Amino acid sequence: MSALAAAGEGRADRLIMHGADPAISIIVPNWEGEQYLPKCLSSLQISANEAGIAWELIVVDDASRDGSAALVTERFPGARLIRNKRNEGFARAVNRGAKAARGAVLVLANNDLVAEQKFVREVTRPFFSPAGDLPHGVLGDRLFGVSARTVRWYDGKPNQLCMGAVWRGGRITPAYASPSQTSPCLFVQAGAAAYDAQLFRDLGGLSRLYEPGYWEDYDLSWRAAKRGWFSLYAPEALAIHHGGGSMTKRFGEARVRQMKARNHLVFEMANMTSPRLFLEWLARIPISAMRDEIYRRGMWDALRGLMPIARARMKNRGLFTDEMLLESYREFTPSF
Repeated sequence: MSALAAAGEGRADRLIMHGADPAISIIVPNWEGEQYLPKCLSSLQISANEAGIAWELIVVDDASRDGSAALVTERFPGARLIRNKRNEGFARAVNRGAKAARGAVLVLANNDLVAEQKFVREVTRPFFSPAGDLPHGVLGDRLFGVSARTVRWYDGKPNQLCMGAVWRGGRITPAYASPSQTSPCLFVQAGAAAYDAQLFRDLGGLSRLYEPGYWEDYDLSWRAAKRGWFSLYAPEALAIHHGGGSMTKRFGEARVRQMKARNHLVFEMANMTSPRLFLEWLARIPISAMRDEIYRRGMWDALRGLMPIARARMKNRGLFTDEMLLESYREFTPSF
């Protein structure tokens, strides 16, 4: 039995809010989220109590100008509030929370998320289960992360499902599936997820290459998979996504599209180490740049950070190749 599985024994006796030795650390990065935090934090506390295992709640306020910090202090005094003096972005806010966390499992939740009652229990359950009870059939032998299922509050349609990737058009392209049972996934989406805390830190957390945001969680998952650590999707870990998007609020839709295009390219430049795939990817750049203005702008943005990308690329080699990852997860993600 793993150390995490052993920690899960006797859950009913460990139903406490803040223990000296919490097994779970719930981290909520926040920027300008005063309107969302009451529902978010309340729902997470209820869900964590229902899980029946010792936990702590950490809110990392990223220099909000609204009343977020005061709200946490006044209405959620049991939460650990970490305040950044200046806005540092999603990745560094999460990493700061992870560094301060005491639990063996990290649960990450966006500030505009409302957790269903079973969310914490289901997103952490695989970490406290015997290895033989976990799904098999993918590369790796150590559980890295668990991705939850989220739906949009206004129409109930999926916002986050089981996520993998396919090789299409000379690119690593996200692909989605919606299994009804816990299943392997390639990408863990950090807005509603759980991670092995030690493995998260071993990888250095979320990379700053992607600041201010997008694709940093895909990068983390890919690096973990190359090391031989697998991830799962838990559809019973359900949360409702209530927000309009902090990034869109801050930068506007046009800039967000450009950031997504840039960071997709950064992900490929930093992680795609297969010579064959990389050459095919390079050959597609001129065509894509001519056809798509957003792609072209994103490409120039990505090239400005070429040196740190190159340094990251030198480190991002592991046990498994890009082809092995894509092939291993093919049966779990549709090729569309």
